[in-house]
Amino acid sequence: MRGALPYVAATLVGLGLFAMPFVQYGFGGGHSHAAGPHSDHGARHGGHLLMLHDYHVELVEHRDSVELYLSDAFRRPLRPVSCEVTFDGRPPTPCEWRSHRSVVPKPIDAKSGLYQVSVDDGPPLTLKFP
Repeated sequence: MRGALPYVAATLVGLGLFAMPFVQYGFGGGHSHAAGPHSDHGARHGGHLLMLHDYHVELVEHRDSVELYLSDAFRRPLRPVSCEVTFDGRPPTPCEWRSHRSVVPKPIDAKSGLYQVSVDDGPPLTLKFP
């Protein structure tokens, strides 16, 4: 029996090493289902989703206002440093921060808006919609 002990030990070690990747994946340690940057392009608030550089901007139009949701490449919500909208060449209207979005009153007869959104680390994001 003494002669078989090294073989049994080697077999057990080999089986353990062979099974390690399966055990690791079975417990979720080696594989992630986390979304990568820019992998989520769904409009979460029923609006129009636009991408500017590494940012996602969702605009939700209402009859008398526009909501602006700003998020990073991973869709983590961001609060803009400043936000203003110019509707049809009128004077700029500043956005108001409400909970997790920026809101700006919209003239009922407005056809389009020029949005200027400033984020901490860069120049203002500019978009015209529609």
